[in-house]
Amino acid sequence: MKIKKLMIALLAMSTLAYAQDDNRKFSFSLKGSYFIPYSKTFNKQLRPAINKDLNALESYLKELGLTSYLNEMSRMSGAFNFGGELEVRASEQVGLALGADYAFRTLTTSLDSAGTVSSVSYGVTETGKIGLSVIPITATVRINLPFSKIKAYMGGGLGYYFARYTEKESWTWVEGDETVDTGSRKTVATGDAVIPHAEVGAEYRLSSRVSLLAVIRYPFGTIGSFKIKKSADDPAAVGQKLTFYDSDGVLRDFKWELSGPALGVNLKIKL
Repeated sequence: MKIKKLMIALLAMSTLAYAQDDNRKFSFSLKGSYFIPYSKTFNKQLRPAINKDLNALESYLKELGLTSYLNEMSRMSGAFNFGGELEVRASEQVGLALGADYAFRTLTTSLDSAGTVSSVSYGVTETGKIGLSVIPITATVRINLPFSKIKAYMGGGLGYYFARYTEKESWTWVEGDETVDTGSRKTVATGDAVIPHAEVGAEYRLSSRVSLLAVIRYPFGTIGSFKIKKSADDPAAVGQKLTFYDSDGVLRDFKWELSGPALGVNLKIKL
């Protein structure tokens, strides 16, 4: 019910903005921010499972007599975000902003082992990379509180969030001058959701047409499932849900919890 009310409010504000031809004002903004989504599934379930497997492999190689260097998978702590936005002013106090962003983060892990056992040299390399990206297309109603040089505003709206998950893994095992095993695999999955958000900001005028905005946007929601679009080692998995086994051996669906602040700065130009 709350989402329906937000949609009605957005449509009403859009109609109002276009109906008042004499009073409407247009502006375009270039946006840059740092997005900090909660990412519970990745940080607390998938990441520990990946690191557990790598530590088990490292222990096995050490038992063989090899020296190893392990770089564990790091947390999903945030992502850089870039985009643009068109704002239509219905009045001095009210406006409708339509925007699109692109946030991305790549997380890596690696294990390198080498040594000589029984006069035979060994080399083992395992690398992994997970890329997470999301494109939110947002509509936000803003209510301004005008001051002389600085305008503060509050607002809220909805966004369509399209996300992509890419996982790459490669490995090489060398004994002496012979490569015993080498290979790679890649999995790509996508998911989407409609998510509400709140927003606050402050605008500082540099001139009559140009200003800087400090913006905090906070979405409230989760992309609940991802579907596999490409799987190099298992073509039959295409179209199925992206799943994984956690560190306790429980099969889980991959989700991306997007609740969290996006702290940004906009360069706004009146058209």
